[in-house]
Amino acid sequence: MLQACFILLTIALAIVLYILAAKVSLAAIPDPHKQRRFIKRTALVLIGWLVYVTAISMTGIFTEPTLPPRIPLLLVAPTFLFFIYFFTVARFKGIIAGIPQAWPVYFQSFRVVVELLIWGAFMHGILPQSATFEGHNFDILIGLTAPLVAYFTFTKPRLPKSIFVLWNFAGLITLAIVVFILIRHAYFIPVPNPATNILSKGFGSFPYTFLAGLYMPIAVFMHILSLIKTRE
Repeated sequence: MLQACFILLTIALAIVLYILAAKVSLAAIPDPHKQRRFIKRTALVLIGWLVYVTAISMTGIFTEPTLPPRIPLLLVAPTFLFFIYFFTVARFKGIIAGIPQAWPVYFQSFRVVVELLIWGAFMHGILPQSATFEGHNFDILIGLTAPLVAYFTFTKPRLPKSIFVLWNFAGLITLAIVVFILIRHAYFIPVPNPATNILSKGFGSFPYTFLAGLYMPIAVFMHILSLIKTRE
């Protein structure tokens, strides 16, 4: 059941991202041919990434707690390289400008579901309690407050922009805390022990690798996008 929930959330996020990208392109790209090309490439990137994460996870390469850490290198690093590409290449400026400011904030609500899945993984003995909202993971607060922050920032009366910026940085900090906890329990404690290491207990296998390969990068992407759009 837990695995099915991870898979369903992954598919749902991919579909929503595709729909949002297609909708923005209709307004941001005047040329119908370029619109179709952008939409098609978006679909290919999303499908390609999901297939990549699934295929490489099923090889078992992430279940070994050896250094250098494979999950950050093979799952996290490529997504951040894509972010650099997306936010710096001039041809995406129209797309970024066409995204309504509230969308990335509302989207962060998905983190409530992610936190429930993390708690479920803890209940199944896959993740440590410290990685859940019962431990040192406060990320669920970002997901719960996202709709309120979006509504009160982009409707009247508005929250001060400084509060909105602080909320985004708080979201990045909570993500960093969770990443630190997971890396610590995956690669540093305990000294490689298949009976207790979270990688061999399931975190390093499909579909739990989508935590690092999709959910966390999406949350970071939305925060960066929100902060960039505060300058508009």
